Amino acid sequence: MSSRMGIWNTRARNAALIVVLLCASAAWAQLEVGENLSMNLNGTVGFGYAGGSGTYTGSNHSTNVNGYGTLSGSYYHPNFLSFTVQPRYNRSQNNSVSQSIFNSSGVVATTNIFSGSRFPGSVSFSKDYNSTGEFGFPGMAALTTNGSAQSFSVIWGAYLPNLPSLTAAFSKNSNSSTVLGTNTETESSFRNFNLTSQYALAGFNLNGFYNRQNSFTSFPTFLGAEKGWSDGTSSSYGVSAAHRLPLSGSFGIGWSRTTYSSESGGRGPSSTDNANASVTLAPLRRLTVSGNVRYIGNLIGALEQEINAGGTPVFLEQDNSSRSLVFNSVAYYSVGRGLSFMGHVNHREQFYGGEHFADTQYGGTVNYKYARPLFGLLYFSFGLVDNVTQEGNTNLGFVSNVGMTRRFGRWETNADFSYSHNVQTLIAVYNTSSYTYGTFVRRRLNLNTFWHGSFRGMHSGLTQYDGAGNRSETVSTGLTWRRYGLNAAYSQSEGRSVLTSSGLLDPNPLAGLFSDKVVLYNGRSYTLSATATPIRRLVLTANYSKVRSDTKGPSLASTNLGDRFTSQLEYKLRKLSLRGGFTRMDQEISASGAPPSMVNSYYFGISRWFNIF
Repeated sequence: MSSRMGIWNTRARNAALIVVLLCASAAWAQLEVGENLSMNLNGTVGFGYAGGSGTYTGSNHSTNVNGYGTLSGSYYHPNFLSFTVQPRYNRSQNNSVSQSIFNSSGVVATTNIFSGSRFPGSVSFSKDYNSTGEFGFPGMAALTTNGSAQSFSVIWGAYLPNLPSLTAAFSKNSNSSTVLGTNTETESSFRNFNLTSQYALAGFNLNGFYNRQNSFTSFPTFLGAEKGWSDGTSSSYGVSAAHRLPLSGSFGIGWSRTTYSSESGGRGPSSTDNANASVTLAPLRRLTVSGNVRYIGNLIGALEQEINAGGTPVFLEQDNSSRSLVFNSVAYYSVGRGLSFMGHVNHREQFYGGEHFADTQYGGTVNYKYARPLFGLLYFSFGLVDNVTQEGNTNLGFVSNVGMTRRFGRWETNADFSYSHNVQTLIAVYNTSSYTYGTFVRRRLNLNTFWHGSFRGMHSGLTQYDGAGNRSETVSTGLTWRRYGLNAAYSQSEGRSVLTSSGLLDPNPLAGLFSDKVVLYNGRSYTLSATATPIRRLVLTANYSKVRSDTKGPSLASTNLGDRFTSQLEYKLRKLSLRGGFTRMDQEISASGAPPSMVNSYYFGISRWFNIF
């Protein structure tokens, strides 16, 4: 009994504190500090009754205060100092427009200093407590997470006449979350420091930069990750120059070096050099040609750095002698009336694994884009790509995009198809292909009734490695009648994915190089939503989603289930809002070893919007 009274006392103190702060804000808003302070304050304050139950929280019910506000203003002049502060307290999906199923609180604050001077700066801070997030799966509904996040950033610049500009930026972000139905926490943190400088000299635009980043990511163990965490430190710096040329052209050249190290991968510092030069000319009004040369030192190290930049713990066998030299050239010619041609020739010389690889790729594309589709309904582009290596002509690729849009009486139709073959990557041209397609149909049934349906699919065609293909399909339909609407959708997907802290992502064609690092998945999801406005100012909404997925990592398989239902009632009368809602969420992760997670909550309350000044 004493513990329950303690909980009630804590809630009462929190409610009183919010009321005091709001009153203090109103009083402060009316207080004039000299003649230089200008402020605006508005927001929403609510009071209601809430209850619920959950796997880890037990049964509870209480009265509560919630609020959201915006305080903005400036001192002396907006270009001298301006600020915005947006706090929120106890805001959930039931009592606000927030999509959180938990009582989320937080604050966002931004200050701009000396905006009108040669030394402008800004400081930003944000923090979220008890917020709802998602752990994503490719092509389907996500699993629900509960977590918190914090970010801080400072940007300052120096822009003096006749001297190089200098901009310095520092940012620090961190977040932690738990996939409901598991007992493991996922964390990630990033720190980044950046310097950039620009200067114009004798017609050249000169640029220089320095960037240093530290990152740490832990991964959910229910997906069978080979390593439960990944960290890395990278530094990069470089210079570039650009100059205008005759014939409406330009010339550019640049160099940069990047170093990367990782404690989790047992990897000491690895560095990569990049150098590039490019030229663009327009000798004719309708003709544009361009060329580019790029050199990469330590090609394997560059690939590893590119993959790990996305938070994926992948470490490849190093080959410091690997390197690459790439030549690209493109010509574009506009015929007119929406018709254009583009041709390209690319050549690469690569050295890695003690071997020399060379290939040449050339092809052309025809594009048609016009305000009036061809034959009244078609728009398209297509092209051919041929590859030549030391062994001779290897294969012929094809790219195409075809679309159709047309109205037939009460029917509105739209369809499209896209296909690409031979995806060029950092290491080589891989024999891969993919195609996407979709259609949308809308029909007016009578004066107030409309029906629509759509379908979207994505498939990997040819793949470099057996079993490396991905696919996803989504079909949806909906019906609207006056102020009522009903929508339903079904999605399914399967394939290979790369594990990150925020979910599973489709890998690039090089996933076959590290097949023991990826997670196999297949899943499907259903969603159903309804809206109604039976009388003016009254809005009723309901949403239901169900997701099931199977995942298999290097060492562990899991079946993941999730059900979520939310409903809300809102009635607005001038500045008053009456709102009630109910949420139920069930989620189970078989490989986690934790019991299924369940959350039930309901809320009834009233809120009012205030424009204090």
